[in-house]
Amino acid sequence: MRLQEGFQDLVAAADECCALRFGPRLRGAYVAGSVAVGEAWPGASDLDWFVFLQEEPTPADMAWRSRTRRRLEGRFPVASEVHLNVHSVDRLMREGFWRFILRYNAVRIRGGDLPGELARRGVRTPRPSRRLARSRLAFVRQCLNEALAGRCPPALAELPADPFLATRKLARNFVIVEGAYVLMSRGAFKSFKQDAVLQGLRSASRRWRPLLRMTEAVLEDPYRAAASPDEFMKQVCPFINWAIGLIESA
Repeated sequence: MRLQEGFQDLVAAADECCALRFGPRLRGAYVAGSVAVGEAWPGASDLDWFVFLQEEPTPADMAWRSRTRRRLEGRFPVASEVHLNVHSVDRLMREGFWRFILRYNAVRIRGGDLPGELARRGVRTPRPSRRLARSRLAFVRQCLNEALAGRCPPALAELPADPFLATRKLARNFVIVEGAYVLMSRGAFKSFKQDAVLQGLRSASRRWRPLLRMTEAVLEDPYRAAASPDEFMKQVCPFINWAIGLIESA
């Protein structure tokens, strides 16, 4: 994995902390989201870290997780937040969407290929599909309603106080991530990388090309783009409503 400068030390520190804490109990560690695909932005992007243990984490493990998260956030302000998700492999067996994220929107840092190991045991990972895209629609509507009301959507733990960084986070969530699910519903999904999603959306409909240009500018440099969250959400609302209708009818 090629990490962006600034996030390398954070990932290395998180990996070291988890390896020292869990030792042979640790079955796999993954980085997901924008850091995994090299598209993070300092101060705006979270570190989404997933650790899976041989058995259920103990209360002491969860207390350690909270302390370690706070320490990493203090040492590495490059990330807006550090999410240390600690679960058992048994929990991963029950959570198909997690297996999907590990397979399609994450990079393995340590341990085995857990979705692959589970597949050999008969536990299948969902594929990018119309069915998967449809399964998220209630959540997408909730996220849109919260953002339009000026609140942080549940897909995002917290929005940065800096309005331009907040716009960048909204752009990744509502255009790149949700755009990827639109492409799944059309059988055109390639990856969660922003270039692949933007290209796919341009091919899907000319109508959204001004929004896609704005999104590209915000992702490239949110300060130069200088789009406020309210301004951006006015542009994104009809796009998400179109996306929901398209997925429903696919």
